[in-house]
Amino acid sequence: MELEYYKQYLHFKTVGLHSEAKQPLQQFIASFASIAEKEKWTREFLEAEEYEYDYKIRYELYEGVVFPALLSGYEKHDPWSVLWLARTAQNFYKVKHLHEQINFKTDYELLKECYLLDPSNAGLHKVLLSIQIRWLQYCIHEYPIGILYGINGATIDQCQEILSEIEFVKELDTQKTQEGFLNEVQSKVLEYLNRLNST
Repeated sequence: MELEYYKQYLHFKTVGLHSEAKQPLQQFIASFASIAEKEKWTREFLEAEEYEYDYKIRYELYEGVVFPALLSGYEKHDPWSVLWLARTAQNFYKVKHLHEQINFKTDYELLKECYLLDPSNAGLHKVLLSIQIRWLQYCIHEYPIGILYGINGATIDQCQEILSEIEFVKELDTQKTQEGFLNEVQSKVLEYLNRLNST
C-alpha cells in the first residue's frame, strides 16, 4: 500500500479540491497488495483518533478497502470486524451487491452476532440493551389494543419472537435495571398472545 497517495487525497479533500482528490484515492485503493494490508490499514483507520465516528466513509474507499477487510474478518468470525460492519452499516445498506455479501443482515443482527462471539464486551451489552428496550417500548405502546411488530399488530409467531428477545434482553441486563419493565412487557405479550390463540 502506498500511503503517500492517501495523504495526497486528504490534502486535496481538505483544501476543497474534490475532483483532484479522486485520482490519488483511486491510486491508493489500487496500491494494496493483499487483503492483509487492507485489514491492517482498515483497523488503523477506524480506530484513529481523528476519525469522526459518524461512520460515513467515502464510497470508493469503503467498497475497495474497508468493506473487503471487514468482510474477511466477518467470514473468520472476528468480533472486531463484525462490530465495525454494524457500525458502518449506513455505508452498505444502499449498495445491494455489498449488503448481499453478508446476507442482508441489519446492524442489529450484526451487533447480536458480535455479542455471541464476544459476550464479555460490556460496551456492546449497553448498546444492544438500549436498542432492544426502545424496540420493546414501541411494541407495547398501543397496549391494551394490541402488540405491535413493525407497523402492524404482531402475529402469533411474532409474539413468540418478542418473547424470545425478552429472554435475550434479560441476559444482557446483568444489573437487573430493566427487570420490572421486561416482566411487564412479557406479561402484556403473553396476554395478547392468549387473545390471538383464542380467536
